[in-house]
Amino acid sequence: MIVLKGISSWRREQALKNNSLRKIDRRDFLKISGLGTLGILSGCAHIEPSIPTADLVLTNGKILTMDPVDSIAQAVAVKRGKILEVGNNEMVSKYIGDMTTVIDLKGKTVTPGLIDSHAHLPMFGLRENGWYVKLHGVRSRDEILDILAQRARKTSKGEWISAWGVESLSLSYLNKDDLDRLTTEHPMLVVQTGGQWGFANSYALRIARIDKDTPNPPGSKIEKTSFQGEPTGLLIHYPALNLVRRHMPVPDNEQSQDALLFAARLYAAEGVTTVHDNFFSLGNSHFHRAYFELVQSGKIPIRIKIWPYMPNFEVASKVFHVLFESMAPYPKSKIKELIFYNRENPELFASLWGGFKMAVDGGGPTSLFYGNRRSLPMHKTEEMHNMVKLFHRAGHQISVHAVGDKAVDLILDAIEAALREHPRKDHRHRIEHALCPQTNSLERMKRLGVTISTHPQWFFAWGDKWTGLKRLENKGRRVIPFKSYLQRDIPLAMGADPPAHPIYQPQVALWEAGARVSQEGYRFNPAESISIQEALRIQTMGGAYAGFQEREIGSIEKGKLGDMVVWNRDFCTIPPDEIKDVKAEVTIVGGRVVWNNKHRDSCLEALVF
Repeated sequence: MIVLKGISSWRREQALKNNSLRKIDRRDFLKISGLGTLGILSGCAHIEPSIPTADLVLTNGKILTMDPVDSIAQAVAVKRGKILEVGNNEMVSKYIGDMTTVIDLKGKTVTPGLIDSHAHLPMFGLRENGWYVKLHGVRSRDEILDILAQRARKTSKGEWISAWGVESLSLSYLNKDDLDRLTTEHPMLVVQTGGQWGFANSYALRIARIDKDTPNPPGSKIEKTSFQGEPTGLLIHYPALNLVRRHMPVPDNEQSQDALLFAARLYAAEGVTTVHDNFFSLGNSHFHRAYFELVQSGKIPIRIKIWPYMPNFEVASKVFHVLFESMAPYPKSKIKELIFYNRENPELFASLWGGFKMAVDGGGPTSLFYGNRRSLPMHKTEEMHNMVKLFHRAGHQISVHAVGDKAVDLILDAIEAALREHPRKDHRHRIEHALCPQTNSLERMKRLGVTISTHPQWFFAWGDKWTGLKRLENKGRRVIPFKSYLQRDIPLAMGADPPAHPIYQPQVALWEAGARVSQEGYRFNPAESISIQEALRIQTMGGAYAGFQEREIGSIEKGKLGDMVVWNRDFCTIPPDEIKDVKAEVTIVGGRVVWNNKHRDSCLEALVF
């Protein structure tokens, strides 16, 4: 049990244990008195103590600092959000004052705050707070249809039904006829959990004016019957889905903030202190304001970085121009909130800005793997190269969705072309996912300075369902090759990718980085397993590096921000299969407790710091 002590009793105990309380001798007194006199004579009576008083002190713990030499400390002090000292109890005790909050860890393990390098907070929050009909974990198709029918019975005629979370990888899992049998009085869109495709009923297709004559938007497909050419209800990739989504109701500012807070609080309760939002949708402009207001007010309990998604070169060039080049009066634009904050509050904007996001392929059956006849590229090669060059030349980081091995090679080609035209050190362009790259692609990643952001949760969530990747591994290929990445010094980060993945808890990622096992017990190549120490470093310093934040967060070191987590068990000493069950007891961001397992309701209901 973690004990929060009154300062006087704690200091008495420390004095008896190690005589660590400093006595102020005459020389110290004269030094302080002299400083005070100098302040009065100069017209400034404020006296700064020679030793600052910490706001928060953690003591008597096992603190895994994740510093360059993997130091293990006993205590840490934080003041004004930053770490004052890390070391043993005696070193840290001198920073304790009457107003210091002292947490006696009673031997508990502390790590830096975990960093989720790939998530989509708006959609994750809407999935979890009930805005969407949540279908995750529902295995039976009949059960899914029953859940949707129940929602239809409770929904007023004409109102939309939006569902998220079909876990099947079959593109023919549902069709408009299935959904029409549930209701003809409600427009309905049911999205597969990866967000790459979905199924609409006839009412929704009619509202979106999708019929046999509607062409496929670039990079996507409206599935049609082979005999009459009528839409089946299947919409593949974002451009096709957006034909329907643009007609659906969107959350207002309050609802948007509620969704973001809901997701952020779930993360804080699992020891995540920073999230990289790698699909900040330009089309969902209602979330732009919500994000900035929550961060500016300090109400959101975690740190955020955003990478807005660019659907094509035309949009990318316009957004880049109005956001970073034009100083004309604010244009009428869906990104007016981004423009406003970039011009009026550049410090806040810079704290949130990560770079630009783009996508090469889809997911599952639409992923760009060599030999996959159903794969569907999101861009033509020339457009993809032009987008990469636009952002690269301007000094921005790009975060690129590339699942398949061919998709990885295509984006590596684009990055290499951009570097030839405009050499640039330390760009840290990111490839998101990279599930099964070819061996020669790893050498290129290293040479080009690319960072990989991926998710070992995949093994548990999809290892049994995505049989194609099992077949690739049986032929000698390696799925999520962590050890191979590390052996080549390729920078790594880990993210859970909710709502695309049903599992968001980082403890599962830390476990699966070593276990590499599916729900049914199939173990992917154990030669690619990594240790829990390596996994923790990837989930902390790896994530920090991927977001250009390694000087601020990712380790518990003097001068860094005080982001830490107290755990109920020690990741490094328990049996490996129990790592997934470890719980966060206290989550601290900038020296402030944002989650306390003993007082979870109050922490989740009123987090303002």
